Amino acid sequence: MNDINDLPKKRLGVWLKIALAASLAVNLLFVGFVAGAAARQGGEGARMARNPGLGAFGAPYMIALQPQERRAVIRNLRASNGDIPDRSARRAMFQEVLVLLRAQPFDAQALEAAVALQAETSVAVQKNAQQAWLDIVRQMSQAERALYADAVEDVLKRGRKR
Repeated sequence: MNDINDLPKKRLGVWLKIALAASLAVNLLFVGFVAGAAARQGGEGARMARNPGLGAFGAPYMIALQPQERRAVIRNLRASNGDIPDRSARRAMFQEVLVLLRAQPFDAQALEAAVALQAETSVAVQKNAQQAWLDIVRQMSQAERALYADAVEDVLKRGRKR
């Protein structure tokens, strides 16, 4: 009598292996899409665009602009950056704060001065960006401004389009 273990084992065909691998890939892709969509809907960026905090007043206005208008605001901002430190200078400002936080003895006044300089820089950037944005809005017709207002409202309701 033949035992089941004595029978020769059948190997999976090449096409069956390919089909299983493709099925696994499609399932993983689907899971990735679902996870990505969930992350976008509940992420910090989307929440800020829908319900902007104190540090994000300008974000909905910039997001609602057309891409070419957004680029124009950024170009104007870069052109008017006489009093705005460049990226390496801003990085140095953060490094200074890190050094002050770790310093022994702790110098609270020096830290206060360093973060005050960062705050002043942030306000200068915001003012220049606001001026560049206003220049774009001033050039819009009444109909364009109305459409733009609808786009801002849409950003506030739904968050940033991806």
